[in-house]
Amino acid sequence: MNQTDVMLKIVEMARIGGALPADEAVSLVAAKVARLDVSSAGFQQEAADLLRLGATIWSLAGAR
Repeated sequence: MNQTDVMLKIVEMARIGGALPADEAVSLVAAKVARLDVSSAGFQQEAADLLRLGATIWSLAGAR
């Protein structure tokens, strides 16, 4: 899937009720970070990207 296809799929899932509650979404992001291969060349960037995604979800949900 290319980036545009993924974005369209995200919007479609949100429309049909496929979104997770914010706390579950943040937990899923945390699980993804925990499963990253720390020895891979892109680990730091992938982890940082996922952490920013988690923070965005948390902020948009109004959680503090």
